[in-house]
Amino acid sequence: MKILCIFLLIFSLTSCASYKPILDQNEKFLTSDEVERQKEISSCKSEADEYLDKLKTTRAAREAGRKAIIGGVVGTAVGALSGRNLKSTLIGAGIGAAAGAIIGGLSVASEDKVKPDAIKQRYISNCLAKKGYSVIGWY
Repeated sequence: MKILCIFLLIFSLTSCASYKPILDQNEKFLTSDEVERQKEISSCKSEADEYLDKLKTTRAAREAGRKAIIGGVVGTAVGALSGRNLKSTLIGAGIGAAAGAIIGGLSVASEDKVKPDAIKQRYISNCLAKKGYSVIGWY
């Protein structure tokens, strides 16, 4: 139980970290104020989240299925070798498949919490470019 609480605490703290674009001081940057720039950045982030979340859901399901198959195969092998009967083989397969599905789904769901998602960064950069800004990096 302690390990689960520690994991959830670390996960929630890292999910608060967000990366922000560094804007070049081009004409659009110089003619806008900080409030307008932050509003444009927030708008592009929201647009990116909305669009990419649809794709992430599909990818998470696919990854969960893939990891469930791998976990099931590994669990079957471990169950067969350790128990040497059908019951332990089936239990091993079930546990392996469940663990694989959970790990696969969570890995995709949390992938941009620790480091920025490159696709999301490109999406936001493109969105800001359409509005006249130029992104030179991320912090």
